[in-house]
Amino acid sequence: MTELPNPAELPASLTIKRGRIVFRARRPVALVIPLLAVTEIAGIICLLVGATIGWFIMAAPVIGLMTTAVVLRPALELTRDGLVQRQYPYSSLTRWEVIESVGIAKAGNRVILAYKLVPGIPPPRHQPARDLLLAVNAPYDGGWFADSLAGGPDEALAVVSRYLEDPALREMLPVGRR
Repeated sequence: MTELPNPAELPASLTIKRGRIVFRARRPVALVIPLLAVTEIAGIICLLVGATIGWFIMAAPVIGLMTTAVVLRPALELTRDGLVQRQYPYSSLTRWEVIESVGIAKAGNRVILAYKLVPGIPPPRHQPARDLLLAVNAPYDGGWFADSLAGGPDEALAVVSRYLEDPALREMLPVGRR
């Protein structure tokens, strides 16, 4: 079995999950907490006036947070085969061999970890970042929203560039699954 990457060489914001390097999306806690607090207060008020629906009102935001954190939270994974973007309901694999270069692009109000494909390779489907890049005439064929990744776009670019340039480093990663 090949050796796992040394965690000391990777930024602290990354996780290693079953040998794959995973960039998890940040949770927008500052946006969710005020709504959660208001809903919980409404549930408590309902319980105080004797309405049993208050229990459901109090449970709804907790169930919603758990669902979005586990099921719907997007991630970008580095595997031996390439980069896997996991975002419910689609997962897409972009193979290392078809990526010519990577860079950071701004499109609208988003920062994108963008890639340029080798000439003749069609871009993948189901990629909203590609549509934004086309709208601003960026010289890239696709990408992933890097402003929502833990650690930020510069950290993601540094790690992906390092693995793109060094095939021996990629061989230490496990085979990707979609």
